[in-house]
Amino acid sequence: MNLKTLAVTLAAAVAAFVIVGVAVTELAGPSIEFSLFVGIPAGLVAGAVAGAVVALGLGSEEAGNRRIAAGFGAFGVAFLVAFLVGAFLLSVGVVLSILVGVIVGAVAAPIGYLRGPKRRRPRPPDYSYNE
Repeated sequence: MNLKTLAVTLAAAVAAFVIVGVAVTELAGPSIEFSLFVGIPAGLVAGAVAGAVVALGLGSEEAGNRRIAAGFGAFGVAFLVAFLVGAFLLSVGVVLSILVGVIVGAVAAPIGYLRGPKRRRPRPPDYSYNE
């Protein structure tokens, strides 16, 4: 796994954690007193699943799996960039930043899918001779 694959995997995992964690916390808020204790584990599970899907998809031999993983990764990177710019640089608020991040990520995902790796690069031959 190279640095680019690791960064894309991490971005997808963090994006899924933030989106699912905030959504579950807000939706459970009216009926559960400490809804954050439900939102954080749900976000952790979603982040772990998203990270595993992207990591396994980018390491796959099939072009379809690699392109789908590239779409998920593009969503994660675009979401995080838009979210961080909106929340910290422009100070427009967390909810609006998440909404803008989801929209920007939804635009970036099909672009990442279409521009994704079509086939796996062959590994260079191993000329070492070990007995």
